[in-house]
Amino acid sequence: MTSEPRVDRSYDSAHTDAGAGAPAEAVAHPGSPRLVAFDIDGTLLGSDKVPQPGTLRAFEAMRAAGTRIMLASGRPIPGLKALAARCGLGEDLIFAGLNGSVVVDQASEETLARHPVPAETAQPIIELGREHGVVVMLPHGAELVVGAEHAEHPQVKHEAAGNGLTVRGVEDIARPDIAPTKVLFCAERPELEALEQRLRAENADQIELAYSSRIYMEATAAGVDKSTAIRDFCRTHGIGAEETMAFGDNGNDVTMLRAAGVGVAMGNGILEAKEAADVVTTSNDDEGIARVLAQHFAVEIS
Repeated sequence: MTSEPRVDRSYDSAHTDAGAGAPAEAVAHPGSPRLVAFDIDGTLLGSDKVPQPGTLRAFEAMRAAGTRIMLASGRPIPGLKALAARCGLGEDLIFAGLNGSVVVDQASEETLARHPVPAETAQPIIELGREHGVVVMLPHGAELVVGAEHAEHPQVKHEAAGNGLTVRGVEDIARPDIAPTKVLFCAERPELEALEQRLRAENADQIELAYSSRIYMEATAAGVDKSTAIRDFCRTHGIGAEETMAFGDNGNDVTMLRAAGVGVAMGNGILEAKEAADVVTTSNDDEGIARVLAQHFAVEIS
């Protein structure tokens, strides 16, 4: 891993004029992306948990130009649907949920791709999680499956409520009656790092691991991450990797930033995300998304 972003180019408050005042009906600039993927927390949403005004205008401009918009998140599909409705993001999005494990077309509700964690893989990593005393959650459809002992845990309730899920407690979480698409581990960072060491030592070739926040570490099937969702969609829609752009800020965005034709790290992002990106923009509270997209679409930045 290099110590600098792949392309030495950043966007600051001086980059506000491109596309300013242009109507949303204007066509895309030459070479504009055909698919743009967005992480949610720390990227698409500001600290106030809503998109910046320029981001919403950018969504309108991308639609007018025929560019597809993907929400790529660790959140489950019901959570992405609720977020899109709450924030007024439109009804023609591509949802890449659970770190790329499930891809759904919002308009048709068609599942475009699904990559579950095999049962023979899920069981030992869940058992390791229990051994380390962390809370294990399995998002599955409209449910959040947890061990019965954690059904009333505050973070379990928070995760379920924030994503429109119903908590279901089971007696033995290590032997779930589902094929999980993601295993979510919740604990303080030192406990998660200790678990990570065990998982990488014993299961490295079976899973992908990524941190989505200070207290969340997520496991998906081997070879499955947010970049998988981009490749899945592009393969079935005739879009080249060079025609894509991705925005992110955290550890579970790194593969997506590397895979996209242009990877954009937010100014508030972690160093690993910035090192993986082609472009480092301003923060999620300073129109970081719109400042970049204004170079490709008719976007006004106030």
